[in-house]
Amino acid sequence: MKLLYRSVYADIEGLVFNSLESLNAAIFESLSTFNGHRVSGRPLSRREQFEQIESDCLRPLPAIRHQMKERRSATVIRNSYVTFSLHHYSVPKEYIGKRVDIVYDADTLEIYHGLRLVTTHQRDDTPYAYTTKEAHGLSGRYGSYEKDLEQIYERVGQTDNVLLPYLHKVAELKKYPPVAFRSCKGIMALEKTFGLERLMAASACATQLRRYGYQEIRQILERGDDADFLSRDDVDDGVPVTSTHKNIRRAAYFVKSKKINKNNNGNK
Repeated sequence: MKLLYRSVYADIEGLVFNSLESLNAAIFESLSTFNGHRVSGRPLSRREQFEQIESDCLRPLPAIRHQMKERRSATVIRNSYVTFSLHHYSVPKEYIGKRVDIVYDADTLEIYHGLRLVTTHQRDDTPYAYTTKEAHGLSGRYGSYEKDLEQIYERVGQTDNVLLPYLHKVAELKKYPPVAFRSCKGIMALEKTFGLERLMAASACATQLRRYGYQEIRQILERGDDADFLSRDDVDDGVPVTSTHKNIRRAAYFVKSKKINKNNNGNK
């Protein structure tokens, strides 16, 4: 650096440059001259030494530009996730309750316990969403929530081709495996109250409305919005079965009310 400073500064001292480009051109010319001089005590110049000895040892520059990394500490909570920037990332369940370090940049997160690399995730800044690796095997009833969902899909696939894609969409949107499993399990539990045919009709209605989840299906069933999606076999006396909810009044209610009113008027 001392030699370069003396060489370049001596060449440009006293000169006036009207742009950065002209200054850089003068510096480059001075460096080229400096590198062309033979090194004291050696038979080669710096340029010749680079070309004959050093150039073959160079490697290509990294394809991905280096990013500065930062570090933050976090505790693995009971559901086996750590939270970073409002997003949740899965960690193997043996680290629940332990303090870990999150080393991150704009693209990735590396989670360490001590000096051991536990897992790596692609960074996702979607608030309150979950990023999960199947390899972490988050525990469910049958080993993992993914296996629990497969049990539900297998059962539904044997009876219906409308409800199955709806459940897949619910799980996709919920993302977090325990929440996805509970939603799908709750939807299937509605069969006991409303029957399979109405549940299938409600899933078709919800798909058309693009409403996905347990509460969405339950509201459709309670309001009778699935009536237009029922087959003729599910029609009661020419009137679609709308709902068994206590707050919904059907034709029979009004016929009965008229009879009561007539009797009351006759008594008067």
